Amino acid sequence: MDELEKVLDELDEVFKAGQRYFKGDDRLRIRFFETGVKPTLKKVMEIARTLLDSRYSLNCEDAEASLAKQVELVHYTSVVSLVSILGGAQSLDNRFPIAASSVENSPLSEPSSTSSIRLYDTEHFNDPDEGEYLVRSLKLHEEYDWIDEREFGHAYIASFIRPEGHTNVTDNLVYWRTYGRDGEGCSITVSVPSNSVRKVLYGREGVDQIRNVVVTMLDRLDSNILEYELGADIQSELSNLVWKLLHPLLYLHKSAAYDYEHECRFVLPWEEKRRREVEFEYDESTGMSPRIRHYVERNQLRASEILISGCYITLGPRVSHRLSARLLIERLLQSLDLHPHVQVRFSEIAYGATHR
Repeated sequence: MDELEKVLDELDEVFKAGQRYFKGDDRLRIRFFETGVKPTLKKVMEIARTLLDSRYSLNCEDAEASLAKQVELVHYTSVVSLVSILGGAQSLDNRFPIAASSVENSPLSEPSSTSSIRLYDTEHFNDPDEGEYLVRSLKLHEEYDWIDEREFGHAYIASFIRPEGHTNVTDNLVYWRTYGRDGEGCSITVSVPSNSVRKVLYGREGVDQIRNVVVTMLDRLDSNILEYELGADIQSELSNLVWKLLHPLLYLHKSAAYDYEHECRFVLPWEEKRRREVEFEYDESTGMSPRIRHYVERNQLRASEILISGCYITLGPRVSHRLSARLLIERLLQSLDLHPHVQVRFSEIAYGATHR
C-alpha cells in the first residue's frame, strides 16, 4: 500500500501543478489532462492492479512464487463436454475409403490438438447476482457520483474447485449437485498455471480484502475532482479507467452463501477484438427453444497442457452406461498419449438410482 500512496501523492502534485489549466479553455484543459495527468494515472492503475491481483492469488502468502508454478484443481462438467475436451469422438472415426486389405493397419484420425476447457459467457450463468456483488458491496455509485452507471460488461469464465483440507472435491455430493449435472457429469483433476486462475472471494470478508486498495484510490480521485472542479469529460475518462480496472474483479466476488464452493476462475473480460474467437454450441434437445451458448478457448486450458501424469477423471454416480463411457474416454486419452497416465474412475457415492 505504501507504493500506491506514494504514486497517489505524485498524482496530487500533478493536479496541483496544472490547476491553472483546469480553469482555462477546453483545449488547454484537455491537453494537460492527456499529456500531464494520464501518465501518472496509468502508474496509479498499474500499482492498484498489482495489489488487487495479489489478493486473489491462490497463494497470498507467497504470490510471486505462486505465479511461477502449476496448481492442481478440479473441474466439473458433463461427459459430453469431457469428450469434446479430449478431441471429440469423431477423432476416433476411421471410417474412410481405404483398401480392405489395409483395414487392420489403418491409423486413427488425429484428435484435435486445440480442444480445451471452454470459457463460457457469463450471460449463460444462472446466478442473478453474478457480476453485481462487488459494486453493490462497495457502494460505488452511492459514494462516487462521477462513476458512470452502466451495464456490467460480460466476461468469459471457466470454473474450478480448489482442494481444501481433507475434503475430497473430486467425488463430492455437493459438487455433483452444483456443477456435476446432478451426478450425471464428471470431474477432472487438472494442472493449471497458477497465474491463469484467481480464487473467488465471498461475502463481506471477501470485499474487505480489496476495499482498502479500491477506496484509497477512489477517495483521492474524488478529492481532485472536487478541488479542481474537473468537468464531465474528464470525470468520464476517470470513470472508464476505474471500470477497466474493476471489470475482471466483478466475477471474483460472490455472496457468503456460496463460500462452501472454494471456487476459482479463469476470467477473460469481453473485448470487441475477441469477437472472431467466439464459438457456438447449438443443442436441439431442449425442445421448441434450442439452447445456444457461446464460448472461447485458451491455450492455457488445452487438454494436452493440463492433463498430466497423475491426473484422473471421475465419472459421476448417475452416469448412464458407465463402462462404455470409460472405454470411450480411455480411448481418447490413448489417442492423446495420456493413457494410462490419466486414470478414469467411477464415483463411490451412493446417489439414488445409478446406472452401471
